[in-house]
Amino acid sequence: INDTEDIMRHRNQFIGILFLSAFPLYGIGSNILASESTGGLGLALVFANSLVVLIIGRLLQTITLPHSQLVANIYLSARIQEAIFLAIYGSLVYNGADAESAVYDLYRIAMVGLGVGSLPLLTTLTNAQVIPTWLGRFGLVGYISVICGIFADGVGAVDLGLGLMMPGALFEVTFAFWFIVQGVAADDYEVMD
Repeated sequence: INDTEDIMRHRNQFIGILFLSAFPLYGIGSNILASESTGGLGLALVFANSLVVLIIGRLLQTITLPHSQLVANIYLSARIQEAIFLAIYGSLVYNGADAESAVYDLYRIAMVGLGVGSLPLLTTLTNAQVIPTWLGRFGLVGYISVICGIFADGVGAVDLGLGLMMPGALFEVTFAFWFIVQGVAADDYEVMD
């Protein structure tokens, strides 16, 4: 293994770890915020999740740029809006807003934005053969399910919404492990300035 391959292997593993870390950072952080006992820790975890989301957006943008600048920028924008809305949501809950109130719509907006922004990313990476077809299709189904789940939750079908979110969560875990084990080839990365 030469130095470039070693660097790319580590970058792929880093992306996978970031995807996996977002779940406990946001999940545990938002639950701590809702419990009101140690809200400062919860807010720190939610903010850490937003940082992770931004890094994921930038790193996947570098993979997508050689294939479509528009799609790369759409995905980065989706991740930026997700990070911002989740951080605002966490801040509002930390400052006394009810986690189940209207501020929950910020979470919904963040997730729909992520889902919509991920669809062209997965289509582009699949068509360019950067990721396997099965993984791209799984991601498309997963993120479409997330979008539908958020809308179901928004109209009061909470259990259906949660069930529809599961394929998206399973995709992100699978995507993370694919990055850790396989990952993208070195020539699929745009050189970062």
